[in-house]
Order: sequence, then structure tokens, then C-alpha cells
Amino acid sequence: MSFLNNFAGGVRNLFRKKQAEREMDDELRAYLDAAAQEKMRSGMSPEQARREARMEMGSTDAVKEGIRGAGWESTLEALGQDIRYGARQLRRSPGLALVAILSLALGIGANTAIFSLLNAVLLKSLPVQNPHQLVVLDWVSQEWPGVVNSLTGSMNNDDDSGRTTSTSFSYPAYEQIRDHTEAFASTAALAGAESELNVGYEGQPSRALGEMVSGNFFSTLGIQPAVGRLLTPEDDRLQAAPAAVIGYGYWQRRFGGDPALLGRSITVNSVPFTVVGVTPADFLGVQPGHAIDVWLPLHSQPQVEPSWSLFSPSSSGQSGTPDPAALFAAHDNWWVVILARMKPGVSATQAKTNAEVTFQQALASDIKSGAKPQATPHLEVSSGGKGFEGVRGDLSPPLYTLMAVVGVVLLIACANVANLMLARSAARRKEIAVRLAVGAGRGRLIRQLLTESILLAALGGAAGFALSFWGTNLLVALLASGRERMVLSVTPDPRVLCFAAVVSLLTGILCGISPALRSTRLDLTPALKRTSGALQASLSWEKGGRMGLGKALVVAQVALSVLLLAGATMFVRTLANLQNLNAGFNTQNLLLFQIDPTQDGYDGQRLAAFYQELARRVESVPGVRSVSMSFHRLLSGSISTTYVKIPGYTLKPGEKADDLQTYLNGVGSRFFETMGIPVLLGRAVDDGDTATAPRVAVVNQAFVRRFLGDGNPVGRSFSFGGNKNPQMSIVGVAGDAKYGSLRRDVPPTVYLPYLQNPREAPMDFEVRATGNPVDLESAVYRVAKDMDQNLALYDVNTQVEEINKSLFQERLFARLTGFFGALAALLACVGIYGVMAFTVARRTREIGIRMALGASRGEVTGMVLRETSFLMAIGIIAGITLAAGAMR
Repeated sequence: MSFLNNFAGGVRNLFRKKQAEREMDDELRAYLDAAAQEKMRSGMSPEQARREARMEMGSTDAVKEGIRGAGWESTLEALGQDIRYGARQLRRSPGLALVAILSLALGIGANTAIFSLLNAVLLKSLPVQNPHQLVVLDWVSQEWPGVVNSLTGSMNNDDDSGRTTSTSFSYPAYEQIRDHTEAFASTAALAGAESELNVGYEGQPSRALGEMVSGNFFSTLGIQPAVGRLLTPEDDRLQAAPAAVIGYGYWQRRFGGDPALLGRSITVNSVPFTVVGVTPADFLGVQPGHAIDVWLPLHSQPQVEPSWSLFSPSSSGQSGTPDPAALFAAHDNWWVVILARMKPGVSATQAKTNAEVTFQQALASDIKSGAKPQATPHLEVSSGGKGFEGVRGDLSPPLYTLMAVVGVVLLIACANVANLMLARSAARRKEIAVRLAVGAGRGRLIRQLLTESILLAALGGAAGFALSFWGTNLLVALLASGRERMVLSVTPDPRVLCFAAVVSLLTGILCGISPALRSTRLDLTPALKRTSGALQASLSWEKGGRMGLGKALVVAQVALSVLLLAGATMFVRTLANLQNLNAGFNTQNLLLFQIDPTQDGYDGQRLAAFYQELARRVESVPGVRSVSMSFHRLLSGSISTTYVKIPGYTLKPGEKADDLQTYLNGVGSRFFETMGIPVLLGRAVDDGDTATAPRVAVVNQAFVRRFLGDGNPVGRSFSFGGNKNPQMSIVGVAGDAKYGSLRRDVPPTVYLPYLQNPREAPMDFEVRATGNPVDLESAVYRVAKDMDQNLALYDVNTQVEEINKSLFQERLFARLTGFFGALAALLACVGIYGVMAFTVARRTREIGIRMALGASRGEVTGMVLRETSFLMAIGIIAGITLAAGAMR
């Protein structure tokens, strides 16, 4: 009760000052009257009693000040006075205030922008109900589990302990965990791999990112639809009517936000689906950085992507017809990811223990007798409130690095402002001395000076927070220019606002604490006697020939700027070296595109005929020199590897058969001609290398050096993997060309005729143009649409653009470190200019005396420049030393 009374009294004193003053006067008057009456009863006269009472109470103003200071509102009122006084001081020096605010705005804005990105990638929870209750299941095994024959999705068999880990499970294991784990209130599943889908609407195809999810996926997350309804368990059955849910962004982008879309049909890989609902605008999916366009029931996976289908055995024991149900009954095909919601009050440890028992029961019938315990997987539980790992693991290192870079920029800005505050304190030295002389406490003055610096930082932080909106969007755009599409929700939230506020507060303290302490540490007598022209000599820039704090701060700014510029130079040089590397083929005038007819039901000979006809029609387009195709376009990051078995090859000491790894790529005729890869021996793949012709291969020089040694390799044979795989004859040797990445050496590579090695998967096409390949895009689109209007081309770009995408991280670092390095240098220059200009202005009397005694203008200019150059030289040397250590 006393606390509430105290609080209420403080509020009244703040907003009703006149009444509070009258009440205080009345109380003091009543006290004096009572004291005087008491003394009169002891025999004193009225005048003497009143005089004694006043003497005992002391100064009325002092008593009032003491009463005011006893309440909490006095602190708040004093803070308001400090802020108003600090604002007046800043208005008196607008140039200095503007430089300081701009410096801090750039430093705080850069830090806030990077933190906003960190928040979106690493810290922000999914926009779902009670995200802290969500968990993701994965498993770990000391060796490859014997119960797993096929695995789709995430896998890591190279962790610190050499174990194999994955988030993929079989569908029967999911069902067992869903139905028998008491610790989970709900358990959902989704396909372990997102899918690029052909989505058709009113005869217009387009590409969309799709995800197959169980019927209880949205209810497990606790999501409500923006329009219509979401998927239910009734939709997730093999015989259910095909239903689809689309993402809000895709609804707006593709369909213009038309609410009439509900109930209409779209085709997904030529399979009709009815749109039943739209997800809320803030829900992009469960993997940060990826925005799902279409959600489909998990049981539609075999129909939408037939390559996922398993086959029912025929009467002869061989694979027979596709069986959609087989995918969901297979115990050795692990392809679903499990997301669960724990019951209230259940801890992650309890959930793991409970789910592990159920998981082992699900595996019991599949583990063969005598199986090694090391090959048995065990369940793990990790937090799912922030979604799956996804881009988080890829972006964490560069984001932390950039955070360190912008942290250095902020330090430079702090040094800049601290130097300005230190120089400005010279003009106020006599004022501070007078205030100390008349009784002001040193702590009170320090608080006043710190309030001024914090006010500067607050203004800079507000401007920086506004700048961070632009900076964050720019960073997301730069990240999205990489190989994969990236969508992040970077709308500022309370966490970002708190970060900006805390950084601004700490910056204000860091900038102001040293100037405040040094400004109030005065010898009053000399300080009061000195004139303003002499005050500059006592500034802590130089004492006894030693470097003072101000000069040290200038040196620090220059050194840190040089460090960042050196780092930026290193990244730019790395990027230039990669761009200038010889890729081993002609990267100019080359158009690339990808198409996937298997999503429209093409297979076998029909698929091969489609590819050949598409190549023939594209080659007839004016401006096309040649056309070919491949399983993987070069320098895209997409590769295939296998092991080779070469007759007569002798394993080297310490070498195992598993070490004989080679890269492979299926290619069409004219591939080497189109790509500009020279064929050094023998011949290239041609139209005669069909499924009925003898099996052949073209190898590169790295393959010959690695496996064949001296002698003519043409005519020699080898095979892939075990003895059951067919032998193939080498018919040619091609020049070395980069395959998956510019960063790596050319690997041993085998080029196979795609007609002899068919596969139901997307195909990359390479088109060599006589001029600018971009001019061919519209014609290539028309050719593909004329062949099948349900198919969409995607990943259409030039080889140069493909290389640029592959180097997006180097380019991102080069751009950002270059920008922040230049920003740091600019801040250092502004800081040095501001401090030296202020210093020279305070030395006007000294300079006038020097010139009156005969010093020329050039001599005075040289005196100032020598001081500046000396500081710059020390800073550059220190920066180069730091950079030399950092670049290692």
C-alpha cells in the first residue's frame, strides 16, 4: 500500500507541481508554528520561539530541495532537465552534432540490418501456435543402418564423431510414432525433399515450389487459413479427392488474390487438384528462407512424382507395375520428416525417451538377427519452434562474419564520436570548472555529460533504425541472387527494436564515458585562470610528448579502417581469381535451360524421343549454332559420382576400392562441340550411341592421369561399382573442364551417352548462340510450348549468369566488405576532419600569434598536416599489421 501511495504521490508531484508546492509550503508553515508553540510553552517570547524554530529547521529552500529529492519523481525530473540541457548544447554546435549523429546512424544502422537478418534466419520462431512445443525428430547411428535401403532428404555421415544422422524416416515408422507416442499431442509428416512442380491454371504452366504433407500437418502447427480451409486427414488418403492448399504469396503473385480460386482446379504435374484454401500471409513454411507455393497431401506423392513410386513384384519375381501403396508400406525406404507437438508439461527429454521406445518397437521386426548394435539407429529430439535447419546452417557463418565486420564499423563510429566529444570538452572546460567550484558534484556532472552522449546515440540510433529497413531489404535481395530462391520475413519485431535500443545505449555510454571522466578531472585553480585560447593546450591530446587519448582514438580509427579495407581487398581478389579461372570450356554465348517431361507422364522411349525432338527444333531457331543436353549443367553445383572398376588397375598402398571415385555426366550428341570442350583423342559422343549400340564412354584427362597412366586409353574398358554392372569402352579423351564448382580442381570425369543411360529426371539443355544468348530465350520458350503446353522451362539463364550464381557468396562478401570498408574509411575521414577542424578552430589565437611573429600560411598549414600525417601513418602501419595477421 505504501508503494502505491508513494507512486501516486510522485505522479501528482510531476503533473501538479504548483499544488504540490503549495502543500509543501503549508506543511512547512504548520511545522514552524507547532515548533514555535512548543517553545513558547517553555517560556520563550513569540518572536524568539519562531526564530529558534527557523534556526533548527535550517534553510527553507534546502529543506524543500531535500523533500523533492526524496521521491522517485525527482530523479525523473532531473533526467528531463539533463536531456533539455543536452539538447540546448547540441543546438549550439549543430555541425558537430550532425557529424556525430550521421556517424552513429551508419554504424548502428549497419549492425541493426545484419541483426535483422540474423533474427530472421536464426532467432525468429515460426508463426504458429506455441512454437516452443514443436520438436523435430532425427536419428543417429554409429554405422549405416542395415534397415535403410533408400534414403531421401537430409543425411550427414561426417559429423564430429563419424556417425550417420538424418531426419528421414520410413512411413511405417512415422505411423508407429504418431499412434503410440504418448508424449506427443500430435505428430505430422512431410516429404523429405521439396519439389519443383509444374502448376497449370487455365492452360498456362508455371513452376512452383511444392511440399507434400500429412493431413494433420496444419493442425499440428496450429495454423488457421486466410481463405477457405487447410488439409485434413481425410484429404491424405490414396483414394481421396485431390486437394491443394496454396501459399498466400503465391496466391497474390500468380492468381491476383482472387477468392474465386477456391473450388477451382489446377494441374500439378498434369494431375488435377482442387484448391481448398490459402495459408496465412506470415506462414511461408517450416524451413526458413524457403517460401512454399503449394501444399499437397502426402499420399499424392506417387501420382505427382511417379519417380517416387515403388513397384509391386510380378509373377516372375521382377519389378512389375507401379504400386502407390508400396511407398507407404515399405520399411526400408526412408523419406518422410517428422514434426511433433509435445503435450503441455512434457519436457524434450521425456519426449525423447518415450518416442525412442516406440521407434525401437517399429524397427524390431526389420532388424535381422545377428545385426551389429552399431548399425541400429537411435532417436533424437531437437527443437522445432524455429523450423528446420535449411539455410540456417549455410548462412550462419557468413552472417556471423558480417556481424563482426559491422561491429568494427560501429567501433570506428564510436571512436569518431568519442574524439568529437573529447575535442568539444575543451570549449566547456571553464564552464565545468565553474560548476565544480560552486559546489556541483563530479558524479552529477558526469551524469549530465553522459546524458548528452546518450542523447546523441539515441538520435543516431533512431536514424540508424530507419536506415536498417533499406539495408535489410538490400541484404535479402543480395542473398536471393544466389543459386537458390530465398524468401525471408525481415519485418522488425520487438527483438530487433530492443537490439537497436541496447546498441544505442551502449554506444552512448562507450562514446561518452571517457570524455566525461576526463572533463571532470580538473585542477580548478589553473582551469579557472586560463583563457579560452589557452584551454586547448590542456586537452588530453598530448602530455609530455606522449600520445594522448584523442590521438590514440584517431590512430584506432585509421587502423580499423585499414583492416576492413584489407579484408575487402582479399574478398575482391578471391572473386576476381575465381572469375578469371579457366573453366576448360567456352562460357560465352551459351544459353542454358532445364525441363522435366517426367512430371507430365513422359517415360522410356517417349521421353528420349521428346528430348531429341526438342533439341532438333531448338537447333533450327535462327541464331543457334548447336544444341546438346546433359544430366547436370556444368558449374551448377549439381553432380553425380560413383566408383569405377578398371581391369588391371592395381590399388596403391593404403588405397581401397571405395577410393576409386569418379564423377559422371550423361550427355547428348554434340555436347563437347556445344560446350567448347576439346576432344583430344578418339571421338565424342554421337547419335550412333543408342541403347542398342555397344556401351561407350568419353573420359577426361584427369581420369586418364588418375586411373590409366601412360599409353593410349582409347579402347580400354571399365565398369561402375560391382561385377554385375556392364563394361563400357573408352572411345575418346576430352580436355579437362570444371564440373560442379570453380573452386575445386577438375575431377576424374566420365561422360556417358544419355541414350545408353536413360533416367527419368529433369534434363539440362545447352544452346550455343551465334550472338547474345539472351536474344534466344523467347524463341526457346515458344518451341517448348509448341511441343507440350503443360511443360514449363525453368532455370533459364546464360552460362555466365550460372557462374555468377555459383560465386554469389564470394560476390556477397566482396560487395558487403567493400561497402563497409569504404564506410569505415569515410567515417574515419569525417572523424579526423571534424576533430582536426575543431582543434584548429580552438587554436586560432595560437595560430594568429605565430603568423604575427612571421610564420607563413604554408608553415602553419604544414604544422597541422604534419600532425595529421603522423597519426595517419601510425594508424596505417597498425592496420596493415592487424590485416596481415587476420588474412592468414
